[in-house]
Amino acid sequence: MLRFVAPVLLAASLLLVACSDDDDDLPPSVAGGVTEVVRQVMAEASPDMAQGQLLELTRVIVPPHESLPPHTHPGPQLAVIVSGTLTYTVIDGEVTVTRAAGTDSQEIVAYNSGDSFELREGDSISETAKMVHEAANEGDEPVII
Repeated sequence: MLRFVAPVLLAASLLLVACSDDDDDLPPSVAGGVTEVVRQVMAEASPDMAQGQLLELTRVIVPPHESLPPHTHPGPQLAVIVSGTLTYTVIDGEVTVTRAAGTDSQEIVAYNSGDSFELREGDSISETAKMVHEAANEGDEPVII
């Protein structure tokens, strides 16, 4: 009897899996429903070697057709483009971009005041303190940094 029940249960299980709606099992998109630029602090710490400073791990979501106005950071900032394409402009200063970061084909490029360029998925960027820059999502998909 057990030899007959096991194949029937296996077939029923496979049928249920084949008929299930896979979209219900997927986690919601981190950018789902975001209609304006959002900065999410994922973790933060106060480094012992830099008293008075705050180290943060953040995620920034730039919805389609939204932008980041000209701004600076008080210290260095490192970022990676997780998805989407971001149009980035250096207004004053210099920035270093690693194209295809972490791959065999990575390439390091420096951009200066007046340069405008696209950052794509897998690119990383190293911004210096007080460097003035702006960015925009000119595409139809969210940019996640």
